[in-house]
Amino acid sequence: MTESASAPLRARYTRELTAIVGAPLLVAIIGWAPVWAYLALVALATTAALWEFLTFGQAKGYPVQKTLSILLLMVLLWTFVDPRVSVELGVFSILLAIPAAYVFARTPLEEALPASAVSALGTLYVGMLGGALIRLRTDFPLVGPRLIFFLLIVVWAADTGAYYVGRKLGRHPLSPRVSPKKTVEGALGGIAAALLAAAVVHATFLPELPLLPALGASILLALAGMIGDLAESMWKRSAAVKDSGGLIPGHGGFLDRIDSILFTAPILYGYWFVLHEAWG
Repeated sequence: MTESASAPLRARYTRELTAIVGAPLLVAIIGWAPVWAYLALVALATTAALWEFLTFGQAKGYPVQKTLSILLLMVLLWTFVDPRVSVELGVFSILLAIPAAYVFARTPLEEALPASAVSALGTLYVGMLGGALIRLRTDFPLVGPRLIFFLLIVVWAADTGAYYVGRKLGRHPLSPRVSPKKTVEGALGGIAAALLAAAVVHATFLPELPLLPALGASILLALAGMIGDLAESMWKRSAAVKDSGGLIPGHGGFLDRIDSILFTAPILYGYWFVLHEAWG
């Protein structure tokens, strides 16, 4: 076997080995580890995702504020953990500190607007949506880990269903300008897979979420996950990069793996809050 022919085979097994090692660790941290371990996982994943997002800006030639943005991300995430500190304080710190950094930097004035906008958007995008992952675990301590499993399983099922149905039956592009390979048929297949996954999760370990609300949530999560995936594809195409990074062997970057999760976590949080906290 030639070197060029063996490369895809090595990549395939690298991807599978990463999943074999990473999946049980992820399950253990979400389901059984102390809360601090889960918070550390979210902080690590969002930090890597923000770094990759800001790399998009660098690829466009903008002098983004990577170090400052990551520090501000930690401040914002902490506001989701400590009830004594308001989330608004974290948002205000980002909107004040990043423009201030460019006021005193030597950045050319014509680059200050896009550079500060990319830095602020990335920090708020990853931090606010990542904060929903924290609140799912901490605001609902009895059911939080199972809600997170529900989120991951439904989104994974939607992604898988969309991929295979789109590959076999896809004819009509969903968003040809952003992602030509994604199709309407694939999207419908993803929703069908998400519905099935939600029914299984309800029947096995999340009876607190009744069947009909579980099915409704799965549709919302599938749609939001597709939008999150398309949004990241849009940013990558705008920056002319193929993958957000290579930190996860065989799987690309963190942002590639959690873009759908970031978009869906706030929706599940609000859905559960309204269903069980507001309406009782």
